[in-house]
Amino acid sequence: MTNMMTPTITVEFEASEVQQLLQHAEAATEHLPCMGDQFVAKYYAGGKIITKNDWPDVSQIDLSRIPPALFLVNDSFLMSNGIDPAQAIACVYKNGHIPSDQQNESDAFALGAEELPNVTRILLRDFAGIETAQKVRITFQHDPRKGPVVSLEMVQQNGEAGEIRIVNRRP
Repeated sequence: MTNMMTPTITVEFEASEVQQLLQHAEAATEHLPCMGDQFVAKYYAGGKIITKNDWPDVSQIDLSRIPPALFLVNDSFLMSNGIDPAQAIACVYKNGHIPSDQQNESDAFALGAEELPNVTRILLRDFAGIETAQKVRITFQHDPRKGPVVSLEMVQQNGEAGEIRIVNRRP
């Protein structure tokens, strides 16, 4: 009998950098929607999904109704979903990785497309405890029955991990 290993990927971010992203997201009055938001009626003016060609018309989403959050894009970087016309996309890369200008441009290009980003949205409340944390650890685990599970934990200064929160499952 073969033991099926569950594929797991773990990425870490400096807590101080993540706090700057959280502040950016909170300060913005409008926020980028993610893929699932096109199906949420309360994000449209009038509280009803507006369609075009039998599909939700994402251009009709009221960006001021989207909650402030951070997006985990692929497993490479975290970004604020705050829209700030005076600033470029605010993001930090995993494990202290410094992006090249070329990578920054390609990431910005990918997110600026008409397509909504297919990302894991992590709400601000899930970052409780970040003030005292040294690192933010995010783990992806693929559950063959339930699909991907994304968890978040705050790693304290002494290296102790905090409470683990599942962030991609919402009741």
